[in-house]
Amino acid sequence: MKILAIDTTSENLVIAFCDEGKIKSYVSQEGSKKHNSLLMPAIEKLLSENNCKIEDVDYFACVVGPGSFTGIRIGVSTIKALSFATGKKAVAITSFEELSYGIKEDEFYVAIDCRHNAYYFAKYKNDYTFEVDCGEIDGDELDKKDCLVIKKSRASDPQKLIAVAKEKIAQNIFENITPYYLKKSQAEREYENKNMDKTV
Repeated sequence: MKILAIDTTSENLVIAFCDEGKIKSYVSQEGSKKHNSLLMPAIEKLLSENNCKIEDVDYFACVVGPGSFTGIRIGVSTIKALSFATGKKAVAITSFEELSYGIKEDEFYVAIDCRHNAYYFAKYKNDYTFEVDCGEIDGDELDKKDCLVIKKSRASDPQKLIAVAKEKIAQNIFENITPYYLKKSQAEREYENKNMDKTV
């Protein structure tokens, strides 16, 4: 089974390719503004290095958010296009699932910095499959939680991306790949504020 998974939601572009259990990956250090130009060439290069073509991939996977609005759109549109072009199924992975995979605690939080001392968060019980709450939270409030809190501080782990994808494939969890936003983009908020001012 061949799986191609990507994460374009943070500063690091991450591409993971799994072929019969062996995982190869690409992680960029060039910042999120380069994702659009790097993504397809990097996918083609990684597959070529492993003697594989796009049409040979059995399943695709994509991190759908939360994270960078532009990054989410790049990843989602790319995987949807590849899935459609090849007729292969695709798996949606959230940033929270990647971050929480493998953690075994009665209760824990995972959090992603969304600037201005605010975080996107998800609360879990037992493991990554049982999310009980999610949203946006103030950093000071997050720090007061009396349980394990894991803040994203690194690029996504290619091993975890593939592991989550494999579990969803095994359970036949295939969804329409759509962006997972927890709030509106800054442009949308500014537009609404301007229109609100005009109506006052």
